[in-house]
Amino acid sequence: MLSVRLGTGYGLTAASLLAVQLAIASWNAYKVDADTGYDFGAHYTYAKDLVYSGQIPPESQTAEYYTPPLFYAVFGAVMRFAWHFGASRPDKVARTLNVPLLLGTAVLVLLLARMLWPERRRLQLAALAFFVFLPVAMKMAAMFHPELLSLFLSTLALTIAVRVLVREDYRRRTAVALGVALGAAQLTRAFTLWTFLTVVIVLVVAALVRVADRRRILVATGITVAATAVVTAPWYIRQAIRDSNPVFNRPTVEAPLWRRRPVSFYTALGLPQSLNDPVRPNFVNDAIPTVYDDVWGDYFGGYLWGAGGPIPPPTHRQLVDQSYIGLLPTAFAVAGLIGLLVVSLRRRVLHDRPAQLLVPLLAVAGIAGFLYFTVSYPTPDGDVLKASYMLTTAPAWALCFGWAFAAMTHDRLVRWGLMVFLATCAITDLGFLLFDTRLTGWV
Repeated sequence: MLSVRLGTGYGLTAASLLAVQLAIASWNAYKVDADTGYDFGAHYTYAKDLVYSGQIPPESQTAEYYTPPLFYAVFGAVMRFAWHFGASRPDKVARTLNVPLLLGTAVLVLLLARMLWPERRRLQLAALAFFVFLPVAMKMAAMFHPELLSLFLSTLALTIAVRVLVREDYRRRTAVALGVALGAAQLTRAFTLWTFLTVVIVLVVAALVRVADRRRILVATGITVAATAVVTAPWYIRQAIRDSNPVFNRPTVEAPLWRRRPVSFYTALGLPQSLNDPVRPNFVNDAIPTVYDDVWGDYFGGYLWGAGGPIPPPTHRQLVDQSYIGLLPTAFAVAGLIGLLVVSLRRRVLHDRPAQLLVPLLAVAGIAGFLYFTVSYPTPDGDVLKASYMLTTAPAWALCFGWAFAAMTHDRLVRWGLMVFLATCAITDLGFLLFDTRLTGWV
């Protein structure tokens, strides 16, 4: 359980960060237009049809026909309830569910850090701060979209997996709970498959290095996989019968995988536009700058500006600020990923703390899965490069950032210098996170 004394500096800092996130997410839920965000019409149609007709709408009615139904069932039920009590925009009422989902994920990030590194408080607070001020997460929380529910369920599954390994809790009920969480995540978005694969791989690795517990770990792994299969089987069987691809049934080009993208897709940095003009259609179909600017800003224009119209000058200045704000945190997160992966693969660490491997492996699996998806389904406008498709890896990146920050700030002068600099960046970041109609020019 997460137990923090609010009277301590640590407790006050953690509570303050969570309060900031709650306040911003709540304000955005109230202030942002109800139909803001990616593919709102398709998501709204799916949810409405599912709860009113009891059927998943076909391709002719929504472009999201291939998406699993859990988000639409939950949010659609809230929509129906709100409509029954006279709400003029029941979808906006349902969207407020994103607030507790986002806050719950932040709490889980802190809990993960405390379970994995119980004595490293600087690491724990740094990881929490990274997640609280991460623009892509706050941006998606303002949309009627499955990603927040997917993020929460994936992080919940990761937390249960860490608990299994840290506390050596291989009981059947814990394994079933892990499988149900992994299955529920897949019933929300197919992109959570890499969370499932990461958890299973690390459990198998733990069984290999912990000889004394091998049988118990393998039994727990088997139960987890079986529980996941039971939860997801109805959806995958339905898709396999109806479509050729049960996971992602969308048309693609007829070409070998390695020929579907040019080399520049993997290597181009989009400079200087990726820093000075970080919006579409600049550097279209260049993976690195597109994802980077969508993580830290609004490359696709689904939140702070409308992609179909001109960008107000104050909004453009904020987006440029965002592209610079993200440089140092990104460098720390990448350095933390590399360092944590190297440390976690040492045999002694694998034996004593196998749960630690879940963090860098999830980030790596997310990158690999994202690249496979974006290469398999190339689009002329680069639409498949949205950073939200990797949102479920955000907790792993937050923990990598925390690990690197703690490792690099042993010197007090360096620590305070970085804290002041990052705090200044976070204050500037509030201009993006806290939605403001004066900034966007919207009424």
